[in-house]
Amino acid sequence: MTDTSQPQRFTRSLSGLGVIILTLSVLSPGVSIFVSGASIIQQAGTGAVMAFVLGSAVCYCQTAMSAELGAAYPTAGADYASVGHAVGDWAGATLYIATMFNIPLFLNTSAVGIATYLHPFGIPLSDNAMTLAVVATATALSLLNIRSNEYVTGVFMVIEIAALLLVAGIGAWHFHPQSVAQVLHPQRVVDGAWIAAGVGVVGIAVNNASWALAGSRQALFFSEDMKHPRTIGRIIMLSFAVTVVLECAPVIGVIAGAKDLHVVLASPSVFETFLTQYLPPFMLQFVSLAIALAIFNACLAGFVGIGRQVFSMARTRLFAAPINAALMRLTPRSEAPWVAILAIGGSTAIATYIPLFFKILLLSGGYTFLTAFYVFGVFRGRKTGRTGHHDYRTPAFPLIPALGVLVVVGEIVVLWLDADAGRKSLFITAGLYAAAYSYYRFVLARRPGGWALTGPADIDADTR
Repeated sequence: MTDTSQPQRFTRSLSGLGVIILTLSVLSPGVSIFVSGASIIQQAGTGAVMAFVLGSAVCYCQTAMSAELGAAYPTAGADYASVGHAVGDWAGATLYIATMFNIPLFLNTSAVGIATYLHPFGIPLSDNAMTLAVVATATALSLLNIRSNEYVTGVFMVIEIAALLLVAGIGAWHFHPQSVAQVLHPQRVVDGAWIAAGVGVVGIAVNNASWALAGSRQALFFSEDMKHPRTIGRIIMLSFAVTVVLECAPVIGVIAGAKDLHVVLASPSVFETFLTQYLPPFMLQFVSLAIALAIFNACLAGFVGIGRQVFSMARTRLFAAPINAALMRLTPRSEAPWVAILAIGGSTAIATYIPLFFKILLLSGGYTFLTAFYVFGVFRGRKTGRTGHHDYRTPAFPLIPALGVLVVVGEIVVLWLDADAGRKSLFITAGLYAAAYSYYRFVLARRPGGWALTGPADIDADTR
């Protein structure tokens, strides 16, 4: 049983624009570019442009499928619930449980990076202390009303976008014609020397770029707060389009406009080195501050959205009754799932002391498995009539899901070739999914009356 004295749904107060702002804050193009993007540029050199262009195509297939599934079942359970709606209860439960362990690791990985960009401001705290301070602050702010968080994250997002457009604009202004040839014939700098970036290197970079561009599906976290939840498919695709522009433009700008590309690609701080070639020190501090705010913004929006996901997990009775009742408690005024948010904050703080390598192992293989469920979900949903007739339909059906099969196979191959991390990640993720399905099969399914995926009452009633 759940605690019926507490509200079981959120007030539908958000516009589509508000959801886009919150979604962009969670996926954070600034963090993706200034942190992950810098690593991709170091890895692939001038092939990074090709990696982000092809990565956008790969990510489009994944995002389009998640948009169709989400439009058919828009709940705070996100794509885990929407896949379950299309495929069956077993799939929803498996995804919920398998990804539950990644929540604190995902949020903590973002929070850890903020210390690097606050060091120039002389803050007298260690990296771990700064991470814990960020987690504590994000936890407190996420207890506010979601409209308040929309305004806070919107201000930070404007600063983040300004930093990204600054990099892109400088690159466009100082465009070098020879950069076109360098992009078409990718090269990278290794031990100070130019070498060709082969197909394998660029292929891994494409996989990493598609992961950096992903995240628009997280709009579903906020679908229960939307005035018109059935429009969530278009919101997801609009968020994706904005993300592609904001992430691809700075990468192109660095490669096309660097005064000394060799120095930039050889540097461990690609974007900072690029900007030092054109900007005075005070402008570099602005960029550092913008990156720090982007990281904090991603943490804050992540707490708000994932708090709603944990609420939805309790609503569908995934845990023991007392735990479900606690996680569904909402604050009277702000309707924030405060117990869920405090639990997320505590586990995210603990994750600070887990080695980064282990966190990456758990996170890197998850999206590949999720994409496989997208493919299955779209095919199954079209066959049963549960998807494909709502706000958004995956275009060119069945081409996009068929391409999704190739994407999944390609990502598995890329991960398998990486013996140090990728291959281990595949085994660990497969083990998590097997354990999650076992929990459904031997715990949930054996409860008196069985177990069924549960969403907000209005969406469930409309679905039936």
